[in-house]
Amino acid sequence: MTYQQAGRVAVIKRIAGWIIFIPALLSTLISLLNFINEHTKTEQGINAVMLDFVHVMVDMVKFNTSFLNVFWYNSPVPALGQGVTTANIVFFIIYWLIFVGLALQASGARMSRQVKHIREGIQDQLILEQAKGAEGRTRPQIEERIVIPRHTILVQYFPLYILPIVIAVVAYFVLKILGLIAG
Repeated sequence: MTYQQAGRVAVIKRIAGWIIFIPALLSTLISLLNFINEHTKTEQGINAVMLDFVHVMVDMVKFNTSFLNVFWYNSPVPALGQGVTTANIVFFIIYWLIFVGLALQASGARMSRQVKHIREGIQDQLILEQAKGAEGRTRPQIEERIVIPRHTILVQYFPLYILPIVIAVVAYFVLKILGLIAG
């Protein structure tokens, strides 16, 4: 692909990354708030006072973000400890989409940096070619020799494979400490 095409692909990847990342993050956060809200209703004692505060905060956030009602009513609430359910599968797919969006955005940013560097290199090379006089190459001749390899998001190991697992493990231990996961 030419460097002009790579520039357009980079912009598309960055936009697609944000379009995937933002809704997936909102849906995941709202799913977790709904999970906490549902699994803390039967507590008694001193925990009940703290959990009442949590319920009030979740209700307040829900009331003040009515523009996010699509997420509040449609985000899957994970059913931890119940095995493989449709809600769990959909929740983890949406959770993983957060990191796909991040990887797309990072890939687009990397391509943008490369295209910018190539564009500056072409300008530098064009100045040198003009100094050669008549036998120097023109801009189209320089540009046709440039081939940019395709960038895939699958080679971004940390944001796509490691980070989701690290965050899931940390979230598991936080939920375990809060007593929301039995076992």
